[in-house]
Amino acid sequence: MIDERVSGSAWRILAVSASVLAGTAATALAQEPPAACVAPGSSLRLDHVPVAVGDLEALSQRLTSEFGFHVQDGRRDTNGLETAEIGFGDGTRLELRTVSGSGDPDADTTEVRRYADLIVDGGGGAYLALSGSDGTRRDELFAVARDVEPDLAAAGSGAERRAAFPPDHPLHAVFFVDPEPGAREPPDMSGALEQHPNGARGLQAVWVMVEDPERLTRFLLAFGARDCGPSRHPEHLYGRAVGLRGGTVYVVDARLWMADPGSAPVVSLTVRGGPESVADNIVLGNAGGLWIELRPSEENG
Repeated sequence: MIDERVSGSAWRILAVSASVLAGTAATALAQEPPAACVAPGSSLRLDHVPVAVGDLEALSQRLTSEFGFHVQDGRRDTNGLETAEIGFGDGTRLELRTVSGSGDPDADTTEVRRYADLIVDGGGGAYLALSGSDGTRRDELFAVARDVEPDLAAAGSGAERRAAFPPDHPLHAVFFVDPEPGAREPPDMSGALEQHPNGARGLQAVWVMVEDPERLTRFLLAFGARDCGPSRHPEHLYGRAVGLRGGTVYVVDARLWMADPGSAPVVSLTVRGGPESVADNIVLGNAGGLWIELRPSEENG
């Protein structure tokens, strides 16, 4: 089903831009999207997508009652961010985040301000978090990243230690996370992990708008990603498919789509379902118009 109550910057961008790009991009990008764009040898995999939302309770209820996701109860940190989680059997997840109140006055509030600004603009996918595959740690990824993007810096602590770009960097929407010590690859899903009534099993693809798509593509390729060439979103959003281990990042030029620099950069997600899942296209008007495609899988594992 498609929620007709669409709002937020992501879909205002699509409405204005589809006609602009129709003439210039149709010839070069008219090919069908690749059936699967993955890179089994890549040292990167999709980890999670934080989503800025204004009313966490209401959105959690909608995702549960209308769309069949199991949403874990929210938790609040000392900085005033409240987070509810949709975890999947393959180790990926969605984080639904809102600003719930004042936090520690001595804490760095850069991240809180980022979410607050996105919420004022309607919310939406705030970041794309990547992590290592085959046990690759964040520090190992960082060593590779420094040769490609020296501006990447370590930040955070504990289980969510991460390496991130400065807020004004063209690739600020992407960061690395380090899983808990001893964490392994996503669990074997052959045990019929039916955590979600709709059969959702994991993130399969993410569409992210950046100011310098060629730069992000080169950055991902440095980690063994695969360049699968141009591809098209069902709603006429054109991007470049870059395969990671088990998933795809579609890199979109925010300048061509006339995106507001303050807009949420992640505009669409594909969630892999099980063989019994019903295909569904969900547009969350109360999360920046974030598009979630639930795509049934053919295999049982």
